[in-house]
This record gives sequence, C-alpha cells and structure tokens, in this order.
Amino acid sequence: MDTITGSPTRVFLVDDHDLVREAVADLVTSTGGLEFVGEAATTAQALSGIRSTTPDVVVLDLQLPDGNGIDACYQLRTSNPDIRCLILTAHGTDYVIDAAARAGAAGLVVKNIRGFGLIDAIRDVAAGRSLFAPGTAGTRSSPDAGQAPGA
Repeated sequence: MDTITGSPTRVFLVDDHDLVREAVADLVTSTGGLEFVGEAATTAQALSGIRSTTPDVVVLDLQLPDGNGIDACYQLRTSNPDIRCLILTAHGTDYVIDAAARAGAAGLVVKNIRGFGLIDAIRDVAAGRSLFAPGTAGTRSSPDAGQAPGA
C-alpha cells in the first residue's frame, strides 16, 4: 500500500505458466494493501497490458516464450521509470542478478520462495527497496558487462 495516498499497490504478473499466474493472482488478491491488476503469458501481451493497467510493481518471469523478463524490464523502465520490476526466476545466478540490476529491476526472487516471501518482496520493491544481495549486483563480470540487456 502506498503510505502517502493509502491506495493499494497495483501488481501485474508476467509468467508463461498458467498455474503460476493463478497461484500468484490468488495470493495477491487475498492480501490486503495489494491489488492484482493483470497478467500476461508473453512479453508482447505484457507490454500491451501494462500500458492499460498502470501497475506499480511488475513481477516478471525470467524465461518467456517470446523473450525474457530482463529485456522486458528494461523496456518497461525506459518508457516508465516509476514502474518497479521484480524478476521471478528458477535461476538466481550472479550473471542473472547482474543483468537484472543493469536492466533496472528492483530485485530478483527465486521461485522456491514461499508465498508470503513473495508478498514481502512485492511490498519491499513497491516501497523503493532493492532486493539484491549486497555486493553482487553489478560486480560480476559477464560477456556483456556494462551493456543494456539485448545490446
């Protein structure tokens, strides 16, 4: 919930698995202070849906059928820097963490997180906090270090 306006934090989910979308939607919907405003299974659907729903936080799966959550985050943050992106992945490697941070994501959580851990992560990034382990984001070398995703 936005502590200044008292309005709920608006959440949009991008994941290609129906079961994940349904579970996260139920979890967010049943949690006070959060409003589930939309979902998408692909990057293309997400970019269109996000424009029409104006979420505060977008939870993005890393692997999507037509792209990836990191590139989608970069596109979203370029056009709307107020959107907070939270990457949801099964692969929390240093390379993925670095790429997410460079794309402007507010954090990254691994899919084995418990439901209320995800809710806490959504609330944290909505409040402006970063969910990257200290000393990891932006410090590891990778083949494209220093470049924007997809560059």
